[in-house]
Parts: sequence; C-alpha cells; structure tokens
Amino acid sequence: MLDLLFSVHKKVPTALPIDTSNSRNFVTVSSCNIIAFTSNFDLTTGAYGYHCYICDINAPWNVYKVTSNKYPISILAWDVLGKYLLIGDTFGSICIWMQKDNFLSEWCHVYTATFPGECIIKAVFFHNGRKISFNADKKEASSYSDKFQKVKFFPSVRQFGGVPTEGFLVITASGLIGAVAIPPEQPTAPSPAPPPANPPAQPAANQPQAAPLPPPQPPVIVIPHILATVTESLGQTRSFYTTADVCYGKNGHFLIAASNNDYQNRTLIVQCFRVIVKKVEEKLTITSHSLPSFFLNEGIGRDLPDLDLLKLKWTFQEDTDTLIVAMNSSIGGFIEVWGLVEKSTPIHKLFQANKSEVFKAFVWTPQSHFRYTSKILNICTSKLQLGSSGYISVVMADNSVFCLHRDTLSKAASGSLSIAHRIDDGAKQTKLNSTPRDIDVSWMGHLLVCLDNLGQLFVFKSNNMPEQLGMPSTIQHTVSLLEYCIVAGYDYLDILLAIRSSTIDNIVERLSENFNRQVNPIQQFYYVNFLTMKTNLYRLSPSGQSKSQDLACLLMLHSILIAFKSLLRPSDLTCHDKGPAEYLAMGLSESNTDVDKVLLNLEAKDFTVEPSTLQSLQQLIQWVSDLALNILARLPETRSSGGNMKNTGYEISHDVVALNSIRELLVMIRIWGLLKEQCLPIFARADSLDILSTVFRLLTRLAFNPNEPDDMLLDECCLLPSQVMIPQLPFVTMRVSVASPLLANLSLPLYFEYNVEPECLKFSVDNNPMENGGVSNDSVVDSVRHLQLGKMPPMLRKCCRCGAATAMNSVARTAAMKAWEQRWSSGCRCGGFWRLQSYV
Repeated sequence: MLDLLFSVHKKVPTALPIDTSNSRNFVTVSSCNIIAFTSNFDLTTGAYGYHCYICDINAPWNVYKVTSNKYPISILAWDVLGKYLLIGDTFGSICIWMQKDNFLSEWCHVYTATFPGECIIKAVFFHNGRKISFNADKKEASSYSDKFQKVKFFPSVRQFGGVPTEGFLVITASGLIGAVAIPPEQPTAPSPAPPPANPPAQPAANQPQAAPLPPPQPPVIVIPHILATVTESLGQTRSFYTTADVCYGKNGHFLIAASNNDYQNRTLIVQCFRVIVKKVEEKLTITSHSLPSFFLNEGIGRDLPDLDLLKLKWTFQEDTDTLIVAMNSSIGGFIEVWGLVEKSTPIHKLFQANKSEVFKAFVWTPQSHFRYTSKILNICTSKLQLGSSGYISVVMADNSVFCLHRDTLSKAASGSLSIAHRIDDGAKQTKLNSTPRDIDVSWMGHLLVCLDNLGQLFVFKSNNMPEQLGMPSTIQHTVSLLEYCIVAGYDYLDILLAIRSSTIDNIVERLSENFNRQVNPIQQFYYVNFLTMKTNLYRLSPSGQSKSQDLACLLMLHSILIAFKSLLRPSDLTCHDKGPAEYLAMGLSESNTDVDKVLLNLEAKDFTVEPSTLQSLQQLIQWVSDLALNILARLPETRSSGGNMKNTGYEISHDVVALNSIRELLVMIRIWGLLKEQCLPIFARADSLDILSTVFRLLTRLAFNPNEPDDMLLDECCLLPSQVMIPQLPFVTMRVSVASPLLANLSLPLYFEYNVEPECLKFSVDNNPMENGGVSNDSVVDSVRHLQLGKMPPMLRKCCRCGAATAMNSVARTAAMKAWEQRWSSGCRCGGFWRLQSYV
C-alpha cells in the first residue's frame, strides 16, 4: 500500500486569474533528497510566471526560489551528486544553478548554454563512470566488498587518462541533439553580504565568546559562464519529437528513444539511437547511429481507439534494453513494456555457407501491458537497479497512484492523492481544480513525490519493497539498503521516513554487527558515514535521544582527534617507523593513571605547535574537557543499584575507543598547556584541584573496565560535581522536521502550508542541566566552533535536518582553524544542508 505521508499546499487565494488546468509542471528528486519543482504561481506573492523552487523532504514547508524564468520551463534535471540543477525552457535556454556558499536557501546561476529557437524536451548530465551494484547472489554476505561490487562502467565523455568530463546532453523537439562540457575549474559562488556584528551576550561560566565579526561587504554580482554548444541531428533527417528518454550505456554511449504523437496510430513509430560523445582537442564531437525501432501498431494495444502517445521511459537509467511506453485512448490509459530480444531468421539455402546457418537480429517485442479506466498523466521509473526487479510509478487522472512491477506490470502498491486541505473558517476561498502533473521517485525508492498544476506537493511512502532485493525480512532489507548508502554515498532520508519506530533498535543492532565484521581498512574508511547513520536512526525514536546525543558527541570527538593529530609533526624526519600519534597511542596502552608520568615517555618536540595555533583551538579544547566531565559526572546515574546495566543501545561511557580518544586528547592538551597556558580549558573549581589530572585518572580507570566500574570510581565521580562546575553540553533542544519521533504518533496524511512551520512536528528534547553543580544558559552555541553566539543572533547557518546552528562568518585566523571550519562548510555533521536563518 502507498501511504500518503504528507502534502504541502499553498495558501488558497481569493481569486485565481489564470487557468492552470493545462499547465505543465515538473518535479525531480536529487540523490540528496532535495525536491526541485516548478510552479506557475509565486508561492509567496501569487504572481503568475514560470518559477522554480527547491525544498528538503525533511522540511518541505521551507521552500526556496531558484529562479523566475522568462519562458515556460520544459525540463528539470539534477546531476548524480545533487550539486547542479539544470533548468531548460521552450526557447532553447539551458541554465545551470548551484548552491551559493553551500546554502540550500541561496542559489546561484553559474553556467548558461543556448540552443536558439529549440524547445528542450530532455536533458541529462554525463555519467561519471561510477556504479556500485548490489550482488543478489551474495545478499547474505556480511562483507561490504562481497555484497556491493563496483561495476565496470565507462564515463560518458572521457578526457586524457579516462578522467570523466562534466557536462550534459540535450534533445530538442526538432530532432536536434546537443552536448555541452562544463569546464573543470569550478566557479566560486559569492557569499552573501555579512550581517552586522552580533549584539553582546552574557557568557557562560567557561564558554569562549565569538570574536567581533568583520564589517559588511557589498554583495557580489555573479555573471554566469557561457558554455560552448555542439549540435548534431539525432537521425539522418530532422524529425519532430514530443517525448524522448536517455539511458546510459556501459561503454560510455547514450541510448535514446524518441517519438511523437502527431501521426495516425498506424504509423506511430518509436525510434532508437546510439549516441557517442567524444572530447577531441578540448572540443566535443557527436556521433549518432540508428538502432532497431518499432511501430506501436505491432503491439498489444493496436486495437485501442484514438491512441495518443504520452511518454517513453527506459526501465532503468543505466544499461537496460527494456522500454516503457505510456499511452492514452478514449477508453483509458495503457502501458506497454517492449524488450529488445535476439531473433533468428532462416537464410535461403542459396545464400547459406552451411545448412545450420541463420541470420540473427535484435528486434523489439511487446512483453507485458497494463490497462486502466482513467487516463495516465505521467510515469516514472526506479533510478537505481538494486536487484533483479524494478518498479514503475504511475499517476492517473482520477488522482490514483500505482506502483507496478517492471516485468509483469502487476500492481505492487496503490494509493490516492488527497487534495483536501484545511481552510480557515470564515475566510472567502476560491475552489481550485487540483490535477496531478508530474511524479518522481526518490533514489532509494521509498518515497514518491507528486506535483499538481497549482505547484502543490504530495509525498507517498512505500513499505512493501523488500522483494526488490529478494529479501523476505523487512529489517534485513532495510539494513542492506542502509549499508548500500554507506558504501555508495547516497542520502538515506527516504529510508528513514519509511522505517517503523519499533524496528529502530533491531536495525541499529544488525547494522552495527555487520559493520564490526568488516576488515579494519573498510571500517576506517566508512566510519564517519556509519556514525552519522546511527545518530540519525536513534534521532527517530523518542527513547533514543540520549543515544543520539552520545553518538553526536562521538562524531565530534573523532573529528577533533583527527584534526589535532594532523598538527603533529615528527622531530626526526629520518625515522619512518611511527609518528607522534602512534607513540601516543602506545604510551596510553598501559594503565598509567598519572598524566604527567605519561608525558615522560613522549618526545616533547613531536608535539610542538605554534602558540597562535594553540590559542585558536581553545574552544575545541574546552569542548573536549567539558565532554570528559559530563561522562564522569553522569557515570553513577547510568549504573543501576546492582552495578550492572542492560545494554539497550549506545552509551559513550561504555565505548573504550571514545574513552581512549579523550585520554589521547587530554595528554596533548597537557603538553600544549606548557607551551601556551592560555589554550588550557577554563574551569570553575576548587583552587587545590588539578582538573585535567583528575579527569585523566578517572577516565583511565573507566577505560580499562567500562562495563563494570568499581565502587570507588563511582564514589569519586559522585563527588566530582561538588568539586568543579559541570557545564551542560550544547544540544539542539527544539527541532521541527518530518523525520521526527512525533511522526509515528500522528495520523496520516499530514497537511503543511508553504512558509508556515507546522506545530504538530515541534519536538522538544528534555535536556535539563545536571543537578548539584550543573550550569547551562539559553544562548545559541555554534555547533562547529563551540562559541557562544548570543540568544538571538541576527543571522545564522542552520541545518535543515537536525537544527544545529553555526555562525555565518568565519572568525578563524590560523590555518588549523580555517581547515576545521572548512571541514563543515558543505554541510552539517548529520549530513544535512545549511540554510540561512535570519532573526532580524
């Protein structure tokens, strides 16, 4: 069953000046689960035009305008990484947009290409040659390298050495095919003008303050790069086409199917071509070859009256020989699957070299069909081939939506669009005719996105996809898809929205077991992706918020450890055996609880860092110290009266790797404090207590027995809040998103309104400061730099997924801090995009 998860509506106007019943709207979902769609009305002002918007599936009410086009938009397309958005119109203009300064809310026009007088009916980006497939024969294997295999797939356009070329291919209605290469040097989208300086805020007891922001700079106007175009006729003669689709061939070529619906049924032909684009001396060349074609009157629907071709779609985007034809007639909709098969034809004996010789040729043959009483409005197919099967999604004129099996066209799931939405009582409203216009599927296949003629979104979720990988178990299927996302790098938000909250613990447990079975190099390579996924999974459960916070701390701790270790340089360059980081780990392998004795076994020269660099890292050093204090202060609470605790998920106090990472950092902090005393963490403590030495001693005892700490250690941890003030670690206490623990308790579908934050999804995390010495404040804390930003800073970067915030302007003055900020410039630590949040 397809369940309508939510719909997003625009505010109903009192009058609708333009008839939109025949308007063409488009929607497409990127691999990052970002929706791009068009609307004939401005979603804010209601002005008529040709507008393009984007939104994150996790917060679809926050829509951001990309552009208002001069001519009707005819095509939308994402590249495989979700970095470029292509917008084409009916007058032959192609515009490439990308995020401005990594803001999802700000977009910049970076490239443009023109095909004067041509109507663009199809556009795809060049394939980069990277393809990872799911090995169905080894679906039960635990090793990632066995379960997911890299397939030999050539880039669409290759440079010297086989390096893929970025660019796109377009098909026009007049039978023209064009190719455009994007230059390797990437344009730099300018940053928005910095806001005025933050107002002063009351600092916490031990939190550093942000430096004054630089004065505002005038905004920079970006002029898009004009790209050179190369064109060629698709066939030997130019023909008129109304629909076309492109498939990537494994040898780097394109497979193109094109047709039109302006001829009589008896002569309706679907033409196929093999197109090769090469780069010769920095210029592109296009070669088109005709492939076997077929007439629709030879298919199963030959007797349907008034047959009208609607759309052609390849069953998959990569390496397929099956074509889907969607048609309408006076009695309803009709879908037919055509396959390219090898057919043997006998040769006359006069031309035979031997008696058994036959002539073999590839011909198109109809394989299955689907009929419905209502007309078809649009179709889409699965974007990734994750098994032997695939799905075709269809939206009908009666607002029904079907998910069909690719091979048999039998119904796998069905649903219906609900066009009713809440209207304010007493308000005069105009009745609007909502008609579906386009449909697209998420990359992992768990969400269907429909768009109507009014620019309103309808998102369905599907839970009956385990057979896609040939797995009867929903948990096993979900874990395999999540592992595929870890390896291939795809966003998995659509999977999270389809997961039942009762299965989260089992999914995380099996995911962790499989990850721990991987060889050490594989674990190191995918460690950050794995931690981020576990954090996001636990964030979906009301009982998993503390585990999610612990995992977020572990991810930040891992990042700080890597950043600090990268600053270490061996004093003896002739020694290639081990570096300072390896010697530090070896020195901590023994249960020495005295940090100063550990320093005696280390070479101080190997840990020498510039004093200015150490000063710039003080806020990160402070965060590590605060984390260590919180772990120790919470330790007695996490243990039951009997001293044993049932393992119900992740706890950072049980993680030996995390505890040893903190110990390594504390040793480095101790050494750096001798070089630059101002870089040491600040504590509100008793004068006679050495906090770093005490914390290191307690952590060492805990690291060698994390599951059953002794009573003496617990007693010392109980006394710790009376000896030093324990600062509260800054977590996001309020977030509003679809992927929320509240979703499981709400009745579906949910109704949202553009630019209006829903009250029903406001989830508040109980994050009270610790008793007996805890301290907190209500100001915003930078999640990257760990600086206090004040209670209501005028402008912030805010994550679309987890709600974390960071300052918009950089205050870094050293290379080390600039590298740290650059680590998080493209997105949040949870994998979400930044958006611009203004409180002015």
